[in-house]
Amino acid sequence: MQHATDYKDEIIREIKGLTVSKTKEALDFICFVKHKEALSKIDPTQAYFYTPAWQRLEKEAQEDIKAGRVSKAYKAGEIKNSLQT
Repeated sequence: MQHATDYKDEIIREIKGLTVSKTKEALDFICFVKHKEALSKIDPTQAYFYTPAWQRLEKEAQEDIKAGRVSKAYKAGEIKNSLQT
């Protein structure tokens, strides 16, 4: 019977021979395995909003809001006017 360290060593050996893109794919899979229980509770149509890229953009948006770098204009004319001032 293999131990956890044996599996980890085998994974490391396998990863060493991969291209960069395949290594990224392996990392994505590891992230999926690590978080699959939580992911199973997410509506698949909403899954994109939980990706690292989207979460990074959300964080940037929150920072912009805190710093006052957002406009409250909701109509095209209001947006146009705010850009001209």
